[in-house]
Amino acid sequence: MRRYSIKEIANAPNEWGSASYKDQIAVFDARFADRATSGGLFGIDAFAIGYATHGYAVYEFNNVVYRQEPGDLFMLAPTHTCRIIECGQNYRLRCLLFDSNGYNMSVHMNYLVKSERWIQTYFNPILRLNNDEAQIMKSCTDRIIEQINRKDCPNHVALIRLATTWHHVELDNILQKRQNETSDNNKPLTRRQTLARQLYNLIVNHYREEHQVNFYSEQMCLTPQYLNQITTSVFGKTLSTIISDLLFSTARAMILSSQMSLQEIADELNFPDQASFSKFIKKNAGVSPNNLRNMNPHQGTI
Repeated sequence: MRRYSIKEIANAPNEWGSASYKDQIAVFDARFADRATSGGLFGIDAFAIGYATHGYAVYEFNNVVYRQEPGDLFMLAPTHTCRIIECGQNYRLRCLLFDSNGYNMSVHMNYLVKSERWIQTYFNPILRLNNDEAQIMKSCTDRIIEQINRKDCPNHVALIRLATTWHHVELDNILQKRQNETSDNNKPLTRRQTLARQLYNLIVNHYREEHQVNFYSEQMCLTPQYLNQITTSVFGKTLSTIISDLLFSTARAMILSSQMSLQEIADELNFPDQASFSKFIKKNAGVSPNNLRNMNPHQGTI
């Protein structure tokens, strides 16, 4: 499965216009002709929020098919698997990407990614906005683009952070209004779906310090085998793969976007030592942490 970085998406040629800052945040507008596609699975090493403005598209997110129409948005985490199934005539998408170490981007982000309102979007990634809500969110992304492009401004970084926080707070307002909805079809959740929500909430709050399946098994009072059945059926991945994906996305962002030493990152993510951390990164990235960091010409964090 191909995984795309913010840099790769922001630098996509021709039909995609974008504004980006140091591979940590990007806003791009994509325009697609009428076409069907049988593209393979892919992932994004970032949180992605996509607003459909024209036409429609059919996506597969975590083995479930969704149709996105004008006024709909999708919200994806780095652990989502994606596939584009079909794009309708003149499908247009505005997408906001921010690095998976997202709390560096916004003072509000650390709260949001641990909020039940945002965690539930993992299971229902498509959200329909009314006209007023769509206009508010367009204004928010316009503001982010404006601040990214103010490159000579002395307070450039602070203004990007402020604009990003504004976006997240407005989106959280919308999510609060929807928090009583039980599912995208307004049907009660199955037991497996309910357990999957509880488990993912637990993972998001503890994956930095707890890497072993047994911890989550004990917290849920369920066997590791049953938890793997749940995650495989709902997410298409084993529990250990989900934990590993989250750890790698966070570690990669910290290596590329911060001035922390490798030992500090290893400590932050509760690896026993720097050697085991380096081995984990090389297994997932194909290169050592130092080589990964040296590949990034734009270091420094918002």
